[in-house]
Amino acid sequence: MNFFSNLFNKAKTNRGMLFTLVMLLHVAAIVSCVRIPINQNDTDEDSQAGAMPLAWETVSYGDDTVVVVNTAADVYESADRTSRRITQLLFNQPVQVTAQNDLWAKVNIEENNAGWVRARDLDSDWTCVDPRRYSGRVVVTSKEKQVYSQPRDGIVIRDVTMGTELFFYTRSDNVYEVALPGNLTGWISESGTFQLEVDEPIKKTTAEVFVQSCEKFLGTGYLLGGIGSMGIDSAGIIHVAMKINGVVVPRDFSGQYRKGRAVEFGSIDNINESALSIGDVFFFGPNVEYEEGGFQNIDDAGIYMGNGEFLHASQHTGRVQLNNISDDYYKQRLRGIRRYF
Repeated sequence: MNFFSNLFNKAKTNRGMLFTLVMLLHVAAIVSCVRIPINQNDTDEDSQAGAMPLAWETVSYGDDTVVVVNTAADVYESADRTSRRITQLLFNQPVQVTAQNDLWAKVNIEENNAGWVRARDLDSDWTCVDPRRYSGRVVVTSKEKQVYSQPRDGIVIRDVTMGTELFFYTRSDNVYEVALPGNLTGWISESGTFQLEVDEPIKKTTAEVFVQSCEKFLGTGYLLGGIGSMGIDSAGIIHVAMKINGVVVPRDFSGQYRKGRAVEFGSIDNINESALSIGDVFFFGPNVEYEEGGFQNIDDAGIYMGNGEFLHASQHTGRVQLNNISDDYYKQRLRGIRRYF
């Protein structure tokens, strides 16, 4: 067995009593539901390209490939939980390991960035994200959903959050039978999801649909680096809500600012609201002399909802809320407006 399998199999023993119970129930009570993997040497020469890159297209599968086993796994700047949280990885997301120790793994995230994840949050068996094995995939669009141990009256195996992608075997009676890490099987209802072919890109929607996705996070707690229902920041809302609506943007404010098209809105003292469209993103920075393009100073962002209101995750109140761009505090901190739809 290779080094990474030893590392992550060892870490599994510390995942906690609940997950252990779930695994035992699967083995003892629903063993017939476990799928036997096909030959990993089978290949498919077909390839697909689209505007929204597929999760597995950014990973070269091999001994260093792992998948996330928690609803949202924290990614830290260093192998230390007191270091800065960079972002989170979603359940069933594949990543590549570049370094490791007994408790931590360094993984590649987007755009040549890397961070450290606890080894117990990862699994070296990536067959659950091998597209050659499955009929299609589902993308979660609800703020939160549950994966169950049975199609009806099962126990909850895992909470999943917006943006999570799962491959499925079959769909019956509005329920998908999905593949899970650890060679397990679960079931998820079709409500709050959409279905795609295994290699189908997520199609770009509209600003109206994007705004509806963002609204689902209203009232969610603020968490620096968060991208899920248990805590999120403004960049996380933009990142995950755009993902499920077919637009790829980086996880950080400066990258998001660069990706958008500039919106001419007048001046910060006289904002022309008629030039704004819902779904536009306001970028805010320190209250210093205004400078268009000053993305290096951005520390917050908000999604324009119409009627002067924008949605963001407020550090001051600790939750996702609505504010108005006419508020002097936000107006004086406006660094630029970008459009994506």
